[in-house]
Amino acid sequence: MRKLLRSDEVVARVRRDIADGVYQPGDALPEPEALATELGVLTKAVAAAYQRLAEDGVLLENLLTPGVVVADPELDPTVRSLVHAVAGMRRHLERLDKRLDDLTERVDTVGRSVRASRLEARRDQTHLP
Repeated sequence: MRKLLRSDEVVARVRRDIADGVYQPGDALPEPEALATELGVLTKAVAAAYQRLAEDGVLLENLLTPGVVVADPELDPTVRSLVHAVAGMRRHLERLDKRLDDLTERVDTVGRSVRASRLEARRDQTHLP
């Protein structure tokens, strides 16, 4: 038998809150850090629970702001698939944007180093006998 994980507890809690009407379709759930603090679990347990609930169709990634919202059970499966695809593309673009920032920083560092080397070489040439 599988050991009950903290993320399982979070999944059960979120499902119960939805069933009890604490969260309605379209409502944003707390950020993982906030819910983790409230429940006394690790943030990664909440993130894993949100991911599993999204895979089960209970939650959807919010396309307008970071976070997740309660899915409408009446939502057309095609629309649900499109929301997942768009959210996946957004995450991919965010990773690419971070990678571009890292590469830009490296190019700038190399450029500064080359300019400094050229300037030093010019100074050395002007001081030759």
